Amino acid sequence: MGIFSWLFSKNTENNSQVRKWVAEEIKMVDILSPDTYAIFVAIIQAAVQWGKYSTREQEDELLEVSKHYLGDATIFEIACYTYYRLEEWLNKNQPAFTVAITIPVSKLIVEKFYTSLYLEQEQVNRVFQEQLAAYKTMAGAGKNIVEIQLALEEQIMMTKDDKFNNKQLSVERSSLVLDSQYIKRSLDEYEEVMGTTVIASVKEYCSQNAKQQVSPSQQQKKGELQGQQDYIFAMALVAQQDWHRACKVLTKVIADNPEHYDALVQRGLCYAALQQAVDAEQDFTRAIAINPEKSDAYLHRGKCNHRGFRQREKALADYCEAIRLAPGSAAGYFGRGELYDDIALCDEKIAQEKNDQTAYAAVSPEFLAAIDDYSKVIALEPEYDAAYVNRALLYTRKARATHNAQFISNAIADFEKAMQLERTNGYLYKQQDDMQELLDQINATAGQA
Repeated sequence: MGIFSWLFSKNTENNSQVRKWVAEEIKMVDILSPDTYAIFVAIIQAAVQWGKYSTREQEDELLEVSKHYLGDATIFEIACYTYYRLEEWLNKNQPAFTVAITIPVSKLIVEKFYTSLYLEQEQVNRVFQEQLAAYKTMAGAGKNIVEIQLALEEQIMMTKDDKFNNKQLSVERSSLVLDSQYIKRSLDEYEEVMGTTVIASVKEYCSQNAKQQVSPSQQQKKGELQGQQDYIFAMALVAQQDWHRACKVLTKVIADNPEHYDALVQRGLCYAALQQAVDAEQDFTRAIAINPEKSDAYLHRGKCNHRGFRQREKALADYCEAIRLAPGSAAGYFGRGELYDDIALCDEKIAQEKNDQTAYAAVSPEFLAAIDDYSKVIALEPEYDAAYVNRALLYTRKARATHNAQFISNAIADFEKAMQLERTNGYLYKQQDDMQELLDQINATAGQA
């Protein structure tokens, strides 16, 4: 459980972060006019109440047992089961409201418990989905509620002393009889609690929303507004470099609006950041199909073909199209410059491996094209420090092979400009010093001649 394990090392009522949270939250939600958040709070409140009723007048032995099952890991299992019963009830009684209620509520449950248990969101979500799938499979196989509760009982037993997602029961078999007795009694009483809190809240939600007749145009406007809000939220996650969550939100935006060009481009960039080049390329291609007159999807697909797939011809075609559509943007020239730079570097390495000094020193068309593109970037954006750095390194490589004084001087000047733009890097200082020494040697040799 990590460095926070001391917070819930024992599955007790006092250590429960969820109990503390719901005690305050239940005071603020509108029970009389519930929304999906109020339904979520009702589920957690019902799960928190589980086990408390059995401790009123029970034997001392069962009271002692209860102390091991009042923490957040157990509450999570009860919340999973309650959510399953809620979804089951909606499918049978209010199917029109199933999606509207279950999707936001399920997300809120996962969010609440992964933050309370200090676990990865994906882990909690996986366990949550596995539990729901198990209950649905049992129901589909004809199992009744008693049999499903037996499976729940075993899950609860494995949370003893806050064992989240434990895979096996305790080896202390003597204690399991009392534990089972306590859990069964609590579950029997819990059915009444769930019916009077959660289902009542859902009924009220459905009743109130059924009265609101929304026209198709109003529904469309509401959907568009929600899509805008989701996209803004996704951009906030992108700004935080939370690529995984941003991808999920953008996927929802795209599912609601498959023609959302910007969402496809942004999800493609998230995939690229996650090193998922295939998915990124597919999103950029879909964006191009939607709007072939916008340059950024071509630019980013070019980067995928360049860096991800090493497909030079496809990358060059995309960069050139991006430049054609946005000739005033430095990004296209910079991407194409990097491509030409890589081709020139590859040829130089091959020449070195073959010990072919003539080919190594030759000024190739790709070298000149890279210099030209970096120069166009600088002309468009004089403060573009990466262009100075790349052009300087390109001159440096060729200067070492040719001892061309002009290349050396150009490299020194570019390094100097990059450093003025606060591009501080020990490697760049070293390269500049090397070029200065080489230039001094050439000048000294020329003076002796």
